Amino acid sequence: MIPYLETLQVPKLPRTTLQILGLVAVVFLGSAYLIWMNVEDAGAKLTVDKQLQSINRTLQQATQATNPDTAKADLAAAEAQLKDVSIPGEPPSVELVALLVKASKETGVELGNLQVTSVEQEKVGNSSYNVMKQRLQFRGNPSQLAQFMNRVENGGFKSLIANNLSVAPKGNTWEGRVDLYLYSLR
Repeated sequence: MIPYLETLQVPKLPRTTLQILGLVAVVFLGSAYLIWMNVEDAGAKLTVDKQLQSINRTLQQATQATNPDTAKADLAAAEAQLKDVSIPGEPPSVELVALLVKASKETGVELGNLQVTSVEQEKVGNSSYNVMKQRLQFRGNPSQLAQFMNRVENGGFKSLIANNLSVAPKGNTWEGRVDLYLYSLR
């Protein structure tokens, strides 16, 4: 046995004091539990409030989008933008090649293979289009490639779409590939 425990004297507390201490402990633990539950409920309430706000915003946007006056104005704006896009009657493939060669000379990009992958017809709304899909391979440093793509995309063909652009380092240079979609009226 440990010698100092034998000499330790614990005062005896009256039974009433022990009962009061027990009651205080129970009240303290109960209060702590209730506070904890309220904190969890507040967090859940905050989450529900955020979800309700998001739903309300979505409903407001949906009701605004279905407003006939707003829809007519949006349609008129879209039609005005379409009139601004000049789509050629015939695919200007020679002009596109000239643009690619000019952009490559101006930027120092070396052109690789240019291959027509398909010519398809596509219908959008009431209009039908011929779509000439071409795959272009090229090589240069990153700055040259960025300048080249900028010149191609802003080269005067509003009906040209560059898609699936990929570039990767190869030795001291970078190689790239892009699919070009050229639209013309049918």
